[in-house]
Amino acid sequence: MTMEQMGKLDRSVRRRVELNVQVVDRTEDVPSIQAEWEALRKRCRGSIFSSFDWGIEWLRHFDRIAQPRIVMVEEDGELVGLAPFTLMEHRAMGIRMRKLSMIGNGAGVAELYDLGIMALDEREDVVDAIVDAMDELEWNVLHLNELRGDEVNRALYRRVAERWETDEIVEIPCPRTDLPRQGDVLEVASSRTRRTIRKAVEVLERDSRVSYRTVDLPEETADAAELYALQHMERWSEKGGSIFSNENLSEFLRDVMRATAEEGRGMIYEVWIDGTLASQMLCLEDGDLMRAYRVGMNDRFAEFSPGNLVAHYAMREAQEAGFIQFDFGAGPEEFKYRLGAKDVPLMRIQAKRGTVKAMAKISSLPGMKRLVDRSGAREQALKAFHR
Repeated sequence: MTMEQMGKLDRSVRRRVELNVQVVDRTEDVPSIQAEWEALRKRCRGSIFSSFDWGIEWLRHFDRIAQPRIVMVEEDGELVGLAPFTLMEHRAMGIRMRKLSMIGNGAGVAELYDLGIMALDEREDVVDAIVDAMDELEWNVLHLNELRGDEVNRALYRRVAERWETDEIVEIPCPRTDLPRQGDVLEVASSRTRRTIRKAVEVLERDSRVSYRTVDLPEETADAAELYALQHMERWSEKGGSIFSNENLSEFLRDVMRATAEEGRGMIYEVWIDGTLASQMLCLEDGDLMRAYRVGMNDRFAEFSPGNLVAHYAMREAQEAGFIQFDFGAGPEEFKYRLGAKDVPLMRIQAKRGTVKAMAKISSLPGMKRLVDRSGAREQALKAFHR
């Protein structure tokens, strides 16, 4: 080892020793770290879904099935690293499954995206400290889904893969549209989509049948979010049921949209046809990015493609407000690409240890997979999260 390498190692060890690691494991204690959390998130350019406001609302609504395991890394009294984890437990085939996930993702409800750990200046010693803390947490399944594909989360993957049995990284598409600085925002859409939207607008506006509304006052935003959940339940009642039948989820949506509107970063765009709500798009301002968190529509107006109409309206408003990109959220739904979106990949980290690791090896044997499927393990897990 050269003198230079020894010097670097010595500085790394000294820096590592100075780091102080704590774990916040009770929801009622989380508000005490709000200021530090937000200061670090802004310096690390974390998404709105990684913010304290979205994290605390999610924990408050789902604390029956998820408990915080927020890893804090401090140096000289300053927060330099944060891993907003949550721990969920259920039983499958008699095995105690303890899953470590990101707050806001992993419970099968209200899945947020563009998540991840935060490390100031992408410091690898901070990532190491977070992984050391993970080793002390009582999990046997690691499921970190829809993470931002940045260097910090990739460093996390490398450290996890060194310690535990880890799957290959899975990339998840998150389509985004680059908004034109000026001119017709529809120029980014496919020719067919442009024609469809323009024809619908022409017909509806000619007969004064359409109107547009932006809801951005906190209480009105909360009410509009509640209406979105009700329409979602109605629309999906004969298609397997709506996720918003889960009362905690509908209340979460209402409360988090109210909180975001109070900050001036949340609004709901609406299209009304013949005096009836035809479509909604729940949007969030996140730096120079406008995010479409959820979109809903009334099937009664399907002939006019109300989802396209509200997307056009929201994209036009975002363009006029100076936003550079329009984010359609995780998932490769075709309509996103027809509106000019290109994929920004997110990533998934999955690992296992202990009993679950042993069971995974057994289940790979001939005949065991069928036995595991017949045992209803997957259904048991879903019931535990959705009951």
